[in-house]
Amino acid sequence: MIALKPLPPAEAIKFFRQKGFAVGFDWRDVWQTDHQAAFTVAKAMQLSVLKSIRAQVDRALADGVPFRNFAQTLQPELVRKGWWGRALMEDPKTRELREVQLGSVRRLQVIYDTNLRTSHSEGQWERIQKAKDDFGLLIYDANNSEAPRAEHAAWDGLVLPVDDPFWQEHMPIKAWGCKCRVRQLSDAQAKRRGLTVGPRPDVPATTYRNKRTGQVQRIPRGVDPEFNYPPGGRRQSLDDHLVFRLADAAPEDAAAAIRSGVAAPEFEQWLKMPKGNMPVMHLPQEVATALGAHSRIGVMSAESAGKQAEVHPELTLEEYRVLPLLGESATVVVQDGKQSAVAIRREGRRIYSAAIKVTQSGLASFVTSFRRTNREDVAKWLRRGQVILGEWK
Repeated sequence: MIALKPLPPAEAIKFFRQKGFAVGFDWRDVWQTDHQAAFTVAKAMQLSVLKSIRAQVDRALADGVPFRNFAQTLQPELVRKGWWGRALMEDPKTRELREVQLGSVRRLQVIYDTNLRTSHSEGQWERIQKAKDDFGLLIYDANNSEAPRAEHAAWDGLVLPVDDPFWQEHMPIKAWGCKCRVRQLSDAQAKRRGLTVGPRPDVPATTYRNKRTGQVQRIPRGVDPEFNYPPGGRRQSLDDHLVFRLADAAPEDAAAAIRSGVAAPEFEQWLKMPKGNMPVMHLPQEVATALGAHSRIGVMSAESAGKQAEVHPELTLEEYRVLPLLGESATVVVQDGKQSAVAIRREGRRIYSAAIKVTQSGLASFVTSFRRTNREDVAKWLRRGQVILGEWK
């Protein structure tokens, strides 16, 4: 007899594998949507430890490894690396020396459960979006735990449209140890089962302050603060997380990372279906200072990318990959406004220009356009603006 095994959840695996790494001492250091973009374990301050844990989570997700085997494989490796039991560690934020819990069987259980459940949930949300034209309803199912939270139990059997705002706040999982789930239905299925759509519950919120970051938020009841983020935010969270991490990197590392990112296949996919902000340029310090930019990471928004496709369809992928060079090694940069400039670069026989706009607060730097240009346009910019870097001969 042939033994049939369920296929691994492709969308869940894809969600997990797109994550980068984030190091945090406290569980509140890597917060909310950052978890959609980065794999982290509190107090795992060495990349080698994070990589070991991540590899076993990946194997558990892809191969259906049960927790017992996961822990038996991982514990000896973490013991060898000195990440087990209790230890004295300095909190990098407060410089306080504290006795903390590193690895333990209980912590491994939390790591295993949380990563597998969030990955499955994000993967399911992707499938839900693909199928919502035919299966436009979701039903909340709180019957997977012997003792569900009171708020979650109250929503058991609730039926709402896929696009109802309720799911942006309450699509499981939304709490530590939560085992709730949703199931997707068509209108016909709901009717056959005698299910009624709505009404959407009125969920009160409470004020929460993250003591590590100082951020104050209103958190809906039934949601643990760490899980207060909408589903399906992988691309946007990844972009935002990447910009945040690049801003903290050494200039040469940030420039190299942006150059590699624009050269990667994911950049081509983003150009075809832009969503979120994409880092495309690292501004020289002289340019950032002149424009009042606190961030030297130049990003292109999805809106600008869409306009590019309409206005400059002649540009090829290889030409777009010149963009980082307009930051690293522009021939000349001309300031044409209080917080705007044009970066110009000769590339072979062609001349390219990129418009740079810094927000009034200086907290964000946007590359709003990129195109082929000519000597006449360059001469015009030189007459009207002020050279802040390089020279044009």
